[in-house]
Formats: sequence, structure tokens, C-alpha cells
Amino acid sequence: MEHEYIQDSELRRSGGYWGIVKRQDLKPEISAAVFAAEPPQLLKPMVISQGVHLILVEEIVKSELNQKLRAQIVSDLFSEWLKGQIGEVEVFNNLDYNNMLEF
Repeated sequence: MEHEYIQDSELRRSGGYWGIVKRQDLKPEISAAVFAAEPPQLLKPMVISQGVHLILVEEIVKSELNQKLRAQIVSDLFSEWLKGQIGEVEVFNNLDYNNMLEF
């Protein structure tokens, strides 16, 4: 069936197999269904804007928090925090120094 309906040629050649997929790589509605599944489980067809998805959950791999994963999480959180801080910064051009002084 995947050879007939999958539009992405690489995915079609692999029989629709995505391999290991991270939770954050999936749309929330798909992620919720996948991570609530009891492997091996074929999920009911899911209709989203890109089409219909048929998903076979073969295994859910639980991650372990090691130093490398911890460092990645800290880095990602810091990057997101920094982006928010940069967005809040006001830049002033052509400052009048005399108007800045309040005595």
C-alpha cells in the first residue's frame, strides 16, 4: 500500500519506515497517540492536514539522562531563554546624552 500512496520517494522506497523518531519531531496529536501506544501496536488511521497516516509503533525507546543528553537539554533551554531575552532588548539610536541625565 505504501508504494502506491506515499508521495515522498525516499520514504516510499523504505516502505514508509521512519526509523527512530523523537517525540518533539512529531505533531502533538500524533505524538500523543504514538507514546500512549502499547508496542507492537497499529494505530488507527490519523487524518491531518498533510493526509492520512497509518502508524505501526514497534517499540518505544526510553531515554536515559546521561551527561551528553543533560548537556544537550541545558543547551537547548539556554538557547530558547536567550532568544526570548534578545527579543525583549530595546536598541536606542541617536541618543541625546543630555536628555538621559536626570539630576
